Amino acid sequence: MGEHDAHRQRMYQRFLNEGLSHFAEHEALEFLLYLAHARGDTNGLAHRLIERFGSLSLVLDAPEEELQQVKGVGKTTAVVLKFIPQMCGYYLNNRIDERIVLDTPEKTAEYLMPKFFGKMTECVCMVPMDDKKRPMGCIFLSEGIVNGAPISVAQMVKEAVRTHASTILLAHNHPRGLPLPSSDDIGTTIAVSRALEVVNIRLTDHLIIADNDYCSMRRHYPNAFRSDGL
Repeated sequence: MGEHDAHRQRMYQRFLNEGLSHFAEHEALEFLLYLAHARGDTNGLAHRLIERFGSLSLVLDAPEEELQQVKGVGKTTAVVLKFIPQMCGYYLNNRIDERIVLDTPEKTAEYLMPKFFGKMTECVCMVPMDDKKRPMGCIFLSEGIVNGAPISVAQMVKEAVRTHASTILLAHNHPRGLPLPSSDDIGTTIAVSRALEVVNIRLTDHLIIADNDYCSMRRHYPNAFRSDGL
């Protein structure tokens, strides 16, 4: 067994014994890179990636083309690195009980945050709910750039009617920003709420999500909604 193979075996055993919590940032990335590099040393590549982008999270958020500019990163390595955040989001989303009752902003945020995990551009989704405020899925309506995504009020109403929803949740993310609504966000909330009223469907909340933080517009901007919601 070569030097690198022996080191890799020690890393495997350390992970099994301790988990990742005792790994340094570069060691966690080194371990992850084993998925793309069946043999050899990935320690140096882990250091180069962190030096280039600044942190493990920024490595995983980096565009594929920028990752491949780092020496030692080919197509397979870039795909593995881009896969990890999306897999984490998939895992977190899969753990959530779809029959949870979304009757508070806190429960709503807990339900929605995993759905935006790893998304680096602004996305808009709606959650149709039954009359007990249980989600009936999550529909992504649009995806834009880092600081904006279009919202079609007509499309949202169409989807709400199609799903036979009693109530609707609206959410969008602010990648790398703060969960503070813009004037456009407030205006859109008012427009969506009024349009849904016409078809007898309530907009219960509009959440803005930024990493692990959120803003409930129902809580902070109640005038944008009907008075009989959350």
